[in-house]
Amino acid sequence: MKHTLTLLTTLLLAPLAALHAADAPKPQPNIVLILVDDMPYAGPSFTGNTLLETPHIDRIAKEGLFFSRAYTEPVCGPSRATIMTGQFAGRHGRTDNVPGVHPYALMQEPLLPLPPDASSGGKFSEADSNARLPDPVQPGGYSLVQALKKGGYRTAICGKWHLPLQHLTPKLATSYGFDFCTDKPARSRPYRDTKHFTDDAIQFMRDNKAQSFFLYLPYVAVHGGHVVPPEDQARWKERLKDKTNIMPPELLASLEFVDLSVGRVLAALDELGLADNTMVLFASDNGGIGKSPYSVENQPFRLGKGTLYEGGVRVPLFIRWPAQIKAGQRCHTPVHFADLLPTLCEASGVTPDPTHKLDGTSLRPLFTGGTLPERTLFVTYPHYLAEFATTPVRAAIQSRYKLVWNPYDHIEITGPRVTDTTLRYQPEARVELFDLETDPGEHENLADRYPEKVAEMKTLMETWMKQTGAKDLIPNPAYDASRPLFNTREEALKKAKAEKK
Repeated sequence: MKHTLTLLTTLLLAPLAALHAADAPKPQPNIVLILVDDMPYAGPSFTGNTLLETPHIDRIAKEGLFFSRAYTEPVCGPSRATIMTGQFAGRHGRTDNVPGVHPYALMQEPLLPLPPDASSGGKFSEADSNARLPDPVQPGGYSLVQALKKGGYRTAICGKWHLPLQHLTPKLATSYGFDFCTDKPARSRPYRDTKHFTDDAIQFMRDNKAQSFFLYLPYVAVHGGHVVPPEDQARWKERLKDKTNIMPPELLASLEFVDLSVGRVLAALDELGLADNTMVLFASDNGGIGKSPYSVENQPFRLGKGTLYEGGVRVPLFIRWPAQIKAGQRCHTPVHFADLLPTLCEASGVTPDPTHKLDGTSLRPLFTGGTLPERTLFVTYPHYLAEFATTPVRAAIQSRYKLVWNPYDHIEITGPRVTDTTLRYQPEARVELFDLETDPGEHENLADRYPEKVAEMKTLMETWMKQTGAKDLIPNPAYDASRPLFNTREEALKKAKAEKK
């Protein structure tokens, strides 16, 4: 009789236990965000590299979701600020790395005053230039890291910060919300530091496997110069012998080592039994360097880093989360780095600070084949970057259409590569409209054919800039038509280099 009652009680309570289990909150996912520096769009074999297999990077895409139209900012610092704030650069204000070095340009960049102790004669340092733009991610301020930390996460950075400091020290990192920070990186040795960062990242995961963690792994590689071991250089030079129109062997060697390092991270997750409930995100901070209108590095897109064409701001973005994302998916909806903060917060059950304005939206509906409301993405670069044939420029991306608008002046490229002799400066505005569905390489300007669409997207851009306080430029009283692209920083670097010889 006693056994019968026990069995009956068990049968009666089983459905209730199952109900409570279904209602129980799901564990927070671990998050591993891997960011490669200046990786070209065709860097991974998954997105077009025919010279190098990247099986570990490709694995993230194949076992998860590939966003074919992921957008970022055109250079390193702004893209990282966008990740941390969930805002487009026009709103958060960190719109460049080293601004204000073209003193005779047509327009004056929207910059803070030079620090009182800045160098004289216009030849100021990178630190001086950094101080001329706001720092949207302040110690103790709100950011993706602080949001997840308050949500119960252990947090780590193993790599490049660049907001505006290149690297954080362990002591300083705590004020930004990190529990762990890699010590003593060296920007001049990105290949060596890839191993250093990966070693620390894996140890952090081992030390924190019993609780939810956020691991930010922003490699300095594959940013140039590519300081790679001589044996790797020799191996790749031999492998590429007699081949033309190819990526540099040093870049391929660096990409290869990053792929092996990513493989180590994925293997550690498997070994620790954490893979199923860990979100692994992989992306490049911006486009790769493309010194020709259509480089092999960023194929099939136009130009590269430092521009608002697809080669500069469209990057591979892969997200793997076996517990929530079905393997082998592709999404062609335009998304942006500003979406990462709200996405990761929602996935973690963390509510973003309601007083912190967001430009991004959660991508969770896309994880399961859903859709997002149609919206317009805005990219602004109110600066001169003659090295990449860029003058102040804005872009609006809306479904299949993209507006690229130089409102004041522009540069035309008259040769097969961007060099001092192939740039033709034009002190007049330029408007371009592209249909990215039929022309992802931005070959054909449709602005004259669709003036109504141009006007519509211009209005959206101007309205957004006014609403967000995005900075614009003003006429430069020191404009010199004989040298509008003169770069004081380049001249200072050339002088310093000559003095060392």
